[in-house]
Amino acid sequence: MAEIERIDTKSGIVLKIEKRSLRDKVEILITARDHRKCLLHWGVRKNRFASWQMPPGEIWPEGSRSFDNAAVQTPFVPKNGEAHINLKIDRIMDIGLIDFVLFFPEEGTWDNNNGRNYRIRLPGLEPTTVTPFEFKGLQDIAEEIIDREMSRNSWTLMHRFNLCYDLLDKLGSNNPEGMALIFVWLRFSAIRQLDWQRNYNTKPRELGHAMDRLTLKLADRYTKEYQEREIIRLILTTLGRGSNAQRVRDEVLNIMHRHHIKEVSGHFMEEWHQKLHNNTTPDDIVICEAYLEFLRSDGNLDRFYSQLEEGGVSRDRLESYERPIKSKPDFIPHLKEALIRDFEHFLGILKEVHSGTDLGVATRAARYLFDEVMHGLMDFIWAHQNDQEINTLQKKVTAARRRLAHLISGPSYKVRDLLFLDIALEDFLRTVLERKISVHMSGDDMVEILDTVLENICLSYTDLEFQYTSAHWRRLKELPRFGREWSLHAGAALERISRALGLFVDRYSRLLQPKAKFLGKSFQADSWTISLFSEEVLRGRLPFILSLVARYLDPLLRRSARLGNWQLISKGEGKGQVKVLNSLMSVQGRIFTRPMVLIADMIEGDEEIPTGVIAIVTPSIIDSLSHLAIRARNAGILFAICYDPEALAQLKSLDGRPIRMSIEKGGDIFFEESREEELDIALPARKIEIPSIPRISVIFTDFAISLSDFNERNVGYKSNKLRKIQEKLPPWFAIPPSVAIPFGVFENVLSEQRNREVRERHEELTARIKEEQEESIGNLLSELRKTVLCLEPKEELFDSLRTVMEAGGLPWPSDQDEAWMCIKKVWASKWNDRAYLSRKANRIPHDALLMSVLIQKAVEADYSFVIHTVNPFTGASDEIYAEVVPGLGETLAANYPGRALSFSCKKGAEEPYILSFPSKSIGIYGGGLIFRSDSNGEDLAGYAGAGLYDSFVIPQPRRVILDYTKDKLLWDDSFQKDLLISIAKIGMTVEDIMGSPQDIEGAYSRGQYFLVQTRPQVGLPGA
Repeated sequence: MAEIERIDTKSGIVLKIEKRSLRDKVEILITARDHRKCLLHWGVRKNRFASWQMPPGEIWPEGSRSFDNAAVQTPFVPKNGEAHINLKIDRIMDIGLIDFVLFFPEEGTWDNNNGRNYRIRLPGLEPTTVTPFEFKGLQDIAEEIIDREMSRNSWTLMHRFNLCYDLLDKLGSNNPEGMALIFVWLRFSAIRQLDWQRNYNTKPRELGHAMDRLTLKLADRYTKEYQEREIIRLILTTLGRGSNAQRVRDEVLNIMHRHHIKEVSGHFMEEWHQKLHNNTTPDDIVICEAYLEFLRSDGNLDRFYSQLEEGGVSRDRLESYERPIKSKPDFIPHLKEALIRDFEHFLGILKEVHSGTDLGVATRAARYLFDEVMHGLMDFIWAHQNDQEINTLQKKVTAARRRLAHLISGPSYKVRDLLFLDIALEDFLRTVLERKISVHMSGDDMVEILDTVLENICLSYTDLEFQYTSAHWRRLKELPRFGREWSLHAGAALERISRALGLFVDRYSRLLQPKAKFLGKSFQADSWTISLFSEEVLRGRLPFILSLVARYLDPLLRRSARLGNWQLISKGEGKGQVKVLNSLMSVQGRIFTRPMVLIADMIEGDEEIPTGVIAIVTPSIIDSLSHLAIRARNAGILFAICYDPEALAQLKSLDGRPIRMSIEKGGDIFFEESREEELDIALPARKIEIPSIPRISVIFTDFAISLSDFNERNVGYKSNKLRKIQEKLPPWFAIPPSVAIPFGVFENVLSEQRNREVRERHEELTARIKEEQEESIGNLLSELRKTVLCLEPKEELFDSLRTVMEAGGLPWPSDQDEAWMCIKKVWASKWNDRAYLSRKANRIPHDALLMSVLIQKAVEADYSFVIHTVNPFTGASDEIYAEVVPGLGETLAANYPGRALSFSCKKGAEEPYILSFPSKSIGIYGGGLIFRSDSNGEDLAGYAGAGLYDSFVIPQPRRVILDYTKDKLLWDDSFQKDLLISIAKIGMTVEDIMGSPQDIEGAYSRGQYFLVQTRPQVGLPGA
């Protein structure tokens, strides 16, 4: 049965397309219901994203002929008052589409569907095109771009810019993804990966008009679409202003006439004139610069061609133009100076058309908008643009951009001209700073340049992290520099800056690279332009300068802060085989049969250390009191942060080979390659014996109990310690009001008839835990957690809990269902991945693990802290070590990116010794209620089990990007000292009460200190 469709062409001819699928062929009958003589000008594609191809000769109908070895022209055969073309295509040819236009030879005209071609889709042959995730919603636009670029239709820069103008309307509003697609497309054009001219001549004024209206439209979007601003700035780097492009044609003729240069073929000037007349492109800027170099060098052709090559224009490219330039330029000595003067002026005209972000062009174009101050700034910048001393120059550029930030508004033409100038100044500053940056810069120069770059990044990008780090650095640089504490403080700020830079690079790579890969392959672009696309874009922007300065400044700060290239988290030594990882999470649950040294680029802080690991090295910043760090110390595993890129690269180069590692006297890590036979065949015996989990008979007594009723048989260790310590605390710090849902409540609720299906599913899944293969255990654990969350409550539970909470001074939650979900999530956390892996590694039976829920008033913390009452790094029992973060302690316990403020303090002394300043980006703030996990399998003697199970807060706390410029902990010396000494005193007091070294969590809120929980400190030397 035939599939029939109708195509109404722009020329008025109606085509009937009949498609028949035969066993090994597809037959296409094209009928024209018109007697006008025309030819079918056609090609084929594999799919809609493939390029136009010449049809294979065996499928050409009779009378067909080749057209420029790129297409086939086939006449219609008259029959019964109509005209027909019959195509028969073998299925094995993998042709999915036929693209065609109509050509009328007697009239010399074309019908190309307004530049889009007509298309016939072959039944059953077009492969299904899977649109990448990044193109959801953009596939039609991507398809249209590829169709127009890869067809053999007439095409110039003018057509590209006109198409871009039309596509902007299809994107809708605030569409950064769509604008990124436009940028990738136009950048491939700018770097000469797409045709600038194909079978068409564009007058300069037509090209100028296309650029002018496109840039005005982009300027209009800039004022209205706030989310697109960063991408619009990038798009403008690929465009010229258009300006009065007719001057290109007129001025070259003026020059030729002025100097009596004849318009005679076979001469360089005439050939270039013809190109300029018919298709001026950005190549003409390069040609003009090369010709000027030729004139200045008294006719040195080598200088002419080398200048062309530097600008990306080869001899072959000159000769490939439709109006080719094959002749060499002539040197006429007596015209040298006059021609230099005229072509310098002509170069400015070319740049006005093709290079909107040229500093000179952009300055001249925007001068009508300047006030007196702006005129003075730009005059200074232009006069001193080549100065070797750049301190004043960089300040002037920054001042000019500061003023522009307030001026860029109003009508589109003003916004366009000011935007081009702002981008030009940004590019100019990057070039100026690149001249200055080197390893030989002074520390003060680095500090000043970093300040300049940060402020200018904030003027270009709307990124709060950069804004806050810029303000922080500006305040820091006003203090006396390069003392120990200043360098520690500056180092923390630089960590955050570097992390912000990494996030910026990742964001732009995710935004641009998939689109570059997709479009680049469709455009058949050079492979290097695809693989390096986002990297090359970023290297041309100011954040690249930031990375250079940070690289040179970091080791200087570490030296002046008296820090080494290594930060020791946990002591250890031994021999092991190197394994390089992207993340430590990737080897969760692994059991290594040989001793392993893991080099992990990314560490989150709550992973479990796989069996067989003797050392972990990472460049990631990790809190020294994170759960992972504590577990490493408990197990005697060497764990260190490496700040030396060369040492890290050397370690990575040993991937798969055995090495020996140890700690040198100064705290650096020593490593050397070992012989294979020296590697221990048997893994070292565990240094820590894990005691058996306390076996508790699950006897249900109450749904909820008050603090005074806590004991070892109904709640976990953290709840019990709060009961024991509450009466012994001094009045200046307190325990938050607390109640608990004891052991046995989960089992009681699960046994209810209404939860029968949940219980049966729970029993089935827990039985399968012992049998499940390792690769599917994650799915099984996920199903268990989901099953627990399906539990229905008993009304008695809420009645009992409400009574106990009100008696204990805790407010009843406004959303009872939300509180019930928090309770279930705590129970379900028995089956999170890290808890399961820890129990398995330490041979703790899953069915012996019971969970109570400690419910406390969530302290609305200004600061949270963790204290170890014995310094875990030195083993000094007369010295506490603590870490402090703004807001709730989740950012510390969960190892949010960045560093806490850390300090040590001799017991009884009044002088804290700061070891690091905070560099975390996020603070967590809020109050309400916290539902804490409290199992019988945590805080066991010698077992670093804290943090395995989850806690939840209602209402959901706020995540706040931290602004350290307003933080008293960093700038108020008196407040800082009082806070740190008070934290130290809390550690000493709790240790005295408990009678042993403690791991303490606490909070400071509006002048009041709170003890949230305490547990025995693990991982002590000799333990």
